[in-house]
Amino acid sequence: MVLILRYTADLLEMRSFKRFETELAHLGFTHFKPLAPLRPWVQRYFHLRVATDLPQGIEQTFYPDGGTSLHFYFPTPTQSLTQTISSDEPKVLFHCGQSRHSHAFLPGIELLIVRFHPGGAFHLLGIELQDIKSTTSVTAIDVTQLQLTGLDHLLSQLAQTNQPARRIALLEHWLLQLNQRQFDAALSRHKSAMIGLVQASLPKLIQTQASLEDFYSQLPLSRRQFERRFKQVTGLSPAQLLQLNRVKVARNLLSQSPNLSLVQVAFDCGFYDQAHLHQHFVRVTQQTPGQYKKRKMSQISNPTSR
Repeated sequence: MVLILRYTADLLEMRSFKRFETELAHLGFTHFKPLAPLRPWVQRYFHLRVATDLPQGIEQTFYPDGGTSLHFYFPTPTQSLTQTISSDEPKVLFHCGQSRHSHAFLPGIELLIVRFHPGGAFHLLGIELQDIKSTTSVTAIDVTQLQLTGLDHLLSQLAQTNQPARRIALLEHWLLQLNQRQFDAALSRHKSAMIGLVQASLPKLIQTQASLEDFYSQLPLSRRQFERRFKQVTGLSPAQLLQLNRVKVARNLLSQSPNLSLVQVAFDCGFYDQAHLHQHFVRVTQQTPGQYKKRKMSQISNPTSR
């Protein structure tokens, strides 16, 4: 019997965003697409404003997919007679971990997130993940320690408004400036060709049916040279990124089509068989595909259970 793929990764991604809007509605969750020049590097902007009257914090679980993120935590505003204001600048952290983790969202918190594609933080912020991972086990870094150009001015501007759209506009202006600066620096160092090669390879490595052997055979340089540069940019090897994305697609399939058999999910996600799906799924999510599927089916039958 010939099995065919019945989805695209992009379609599953868009459906997952819509699902988040429903599942995280209690967190005031919204998301925004970046401007076209930033889309090769930035996946999405996410904004959360948790209600102040929630009885307690809400914990959510997140899974690695090769991407990294900037988190801007805004202080709880105070009420004046005329407006809601906050004179304090936001705290900003860079999250670079590639393991499952939980995050507690406290009542009243406001959070703006820049979610980078793999390699996006290297290009825009100049952050070499391989160096970070070799010097520290910390996965959330105070960005003010990284001395990023224009960050102090950005934080000052963000503190002067409480409008999410305005804050995103300021943030994008800063990222566009960094984009131009990094591009100019790459040209001056004659590294633009290598950066372009890594960027061009990313879409191939997020396709679940990709063959690494075919991929390496088409490179204009040696496998070792490419892997060294790729890991500097993304913090991962091409094989690691491919497996993370296969598990990500599997999670989306199990969430959106929980009636699919695990054999079909394994095929659709590019795994050799169900046993390989099980092995990599457990490694990334710390639960079996069957356990994940059972939980998602329970949520469909009981929407209040998260």
